[in-house]
Amino acid sequence: MDKNRIAKTIISFALIVFFLSGCTKRTEVVSIDDVNDLHGLSVGTILAWECDYLLTPREDLVLYRYDQISDMLMALNYDKIDAIAVDILLWNLIDDASNGLKMIEPAFGYTGYLLYARPELKDFVDEYNAFLKEFKKTEEYKDLIDRELSFDGNYESPDIPLTGKGKTIRVASDIAGYPRAFYDVENSEVCGFDFEVLKRFANEYDYQLDIVMTDFNDGYAGLNSGIYDVLIGYLSDTYREEVEKIGFLVSDTFDYVPLVFVCKETTGNIEVDMDSLE
Repeated sequence: MDKNRIAKTIISFALIVFFLSGCTKRTEVVSIDDVNDLHGLSVGTILAWECDYLLTPREDLVLYRYDQISDMLMALNYDKIDAIAVDILLWNLIDDASNGLKMIEPAFGYTGYLLYARPELKDFVDEYNAFLKEFKKTEEYKDLIDRELSFDGNYESPDIPLTGKGKTIRVASDIAGYPRAFYDVENSEVCGFDFEVLKRFANEYDYQLDIVMTDFNDGYAGLNSGIYDVLIGYLSDTYREEVEKIGFLVSDTFDYVPLVFVCKETTGNIEVDMDSLE
């Protein structure tokens, strides 16, 4: 369940260009006519990410798991697999940095994102869930969802200064969770879609946030040992049941995004635009 999202940043696509060259073998373009029945096609996914969990039970496809996005795209380029499965934000990042791929519609599923908390923080999670119920009725929430669904690879953070003066909550998050949770070096602030919600909640309930940008493994271990109170950033509701069995509290989801299949447009090679990586 390693959610290290360093490959999620646009810079990671620079790795791809060193592999994507040469001739392909397929003589026909793969056609996916029904996302619910792939008729034995081979699909790549990142190991233990949302799509891996959701597609594992399906018998209509052959699943290939990869550790890195670059390895998965290389396999697609060389026709070792017929398609890949990703969330819509990752697809938009890939689409922004490359040519020669297309998204298959409609989505084959959806995933929601949430936060984990120590078992001692039940009141905190109850407050967070109550906040979400009301926040989802606001124009700010509608704007957040619209920006997620239209995300083009560039995230612009809304101005949400932290104003809480009450209890301090120690928050851990993966520093490479772009665009959901990451550190903006240029503006020296923690931001992302997930943090927009958490910041608004903290202001509403007068919490102070002590945010540590680390990696998923440290955040998860720190939550277990009591170093951190909350873990946030690309945490899918796909893992809810197993996380709750461990003993952590899990919040309600604050948004949902589509999961989609992606394949090549033609039998040619995928081209990566290096200018878009700068």
